[in-house]
Amino acid sequence: MTATRDARPDFRVSPTVNGDASDADIVARVLAGDVEAFGILIRRHEPGLLRYGTRMLGDADAASDAVAEGLVRAYRHLASCREPARLKSWLYRIVGNRCRSHLARRSVSDVSLEDAPPLLDAADTAATMERAEQRALVERALADLSPEKREAFVLKHIEGMSYEEMSAATGERIPALKMRVHRAREALLDALKEYT
Repeated sequence: MTATRDARPDFRVSPTVNGDASDADIVARVLAGDVEAFGILIRRHEPGLLRYGTRMLGDADAASDAVAEGLVRAYRHLASCREPARLKSWLYRIVGNRCRSHLARRSVSDVSLEDAPPLLDAADTAATMERAEQRALVERALADLSPEKREAFVLKHIEGMSYEEMSAATGERIPALKMRVHRAREALLDALKEYT
């Protein structure tokens, strides 16, 4: 009896081809046994997930934990992703759930989007300092929003998602998301008026 070699195809391809492959193609590769292909998905989506998590949780370390937990969960349940072409929304949904779990364990008043104000170099111009101050005000106002409004605002205006992608990521209906974005925008404007 001769030992048979695993007949799985070798999916190793050059990095440029990996960059051009769709999420659905890479998911198919992972499900076919190319576990290293999941790294392509991580490199592709992790930066946006970290931005999202940091703005949701107000803490880069907590966001990193939520994203890591979410990516592990995504890997373990990749076969249950019904629409691999919409993987981005599915990943945001998983990480959003991890963020909500983290938020549920602490009060909203504990959420701070930056541990300290940004350090400014003495060589910075007045315009740069003013932009940094404005950004700090926006971050502070964003931290004061409810988690639902903050999530809707971040997904729409920071991550640039369509309402359809937001709906897939959150499980919420589009009209509800539009209302949350609208109310978040109004609340941010009101808060910014108070801070200035």
